[in-house]
Amino acid sequence: MALTYANDLVMDGAGAQLQRIYLIYALSRHLGVSYFHSPIFDLGYQGLVALEKQDRDPNIVKRYNDLFALPSDEVIPENAIVHCRVGADLDFLTKLKEEAKKTDDFHFVKIISASPEADYHFPEMIRHAQAVSPFESPPSSVFRVAIHLRRGDISIVDEEEYRFLPNAYYVTLIRKIIKTLRQLGISFACELYSELPSTSFVITPAHYGMEINLKKETRITPEMNNVKEFDQFPNLKKFINGDPIDDLRALATADLLIMSRSDFSYTAAILNKKGIIVYHPFWHGVPMEWLDGSHEASFSDRLREACQRWAMERENL
Repeated sequence: MALTYANDLVMDGAGAQLQRIYLIYALSRHLGVSYFHSPIFDLGYQGLVALEKQDRDPNIVKRYNDLFALPSDEVIPENAIVHCRVGADLDFLTKLKEEAKKTDDFHFVKIISASPEADYHFPEMIRHAQAVSPFESPPSSVFRVAIHLRRGDISIVDEEEYRFLPNAYYVTLIRKIIKTLRQLGISFACELYSELPSTSFVITPAHYGMEINLKKETRITPEMNNVKEFDQFPNLKKFINGDPIDDLRALATADLLIMSRSDFSYTAAILNKKGIIVYHPFWHGVPMEWLDGSHEASFSDRLREACQRWAMERENL
């Protein structure tokens, strides 16, 4: 029996597809069955830069697939019984595994998404994804705080309002984090990653990547997202409209990652082997050690404990 990603059915953004691939891999390890790697077939959305330029990057899919190539456990036999599933029905998969033990049949299960069942019911499976992360965090005496500010298309798509976190949410968190780091005497640097329009332009439902989500013609402008609010923070560098793979690497190797409600953030978080992860509750389940940035009663104390552990680990290097 083997699990794989049904890579030719829902071709949206890279973050969404990568988290599916890694969670399906993690699910295979949790169930003790084989994994067969199906890379990204195509990207239906390549980000705001591609939307603004109306110019797809012909090399980006290959670059993603070269970096995130997980090893397959075995070759799928020609007579395999193929199952296509929308989600990861654990009861179905467990019964199928038991059936495979009793017969000579090989079951090949193509899954669109292991979320939300897999990550909500077994969030500790994320450790299996971390084990095969292509990213390593180099030791450093400077504590890197990476902020993923998800903007781009969610600034204009009505259906995406539930994903939008205001600047005030991030500003409040950063203030708390900087205060804690200063109290502990930890040197730090802040990095802001986001996609923002460089000019004012009109987007229609006919634009690339907007066929489903956008219902009417909409103008997007540089003034829509006031990132100047973040200029108040010391040691801050902004990385706007950067290479998405470079951004993903930076987020996945940060000492502390402030996530947005985004699959791109989530992919970076599940591939971050050692960092402190700060999230806002959304559609994914999370491991117990991640910090809920919206939970005022516990956040500051848990943040301090996590930063103290970081400092102790650095002393022991």
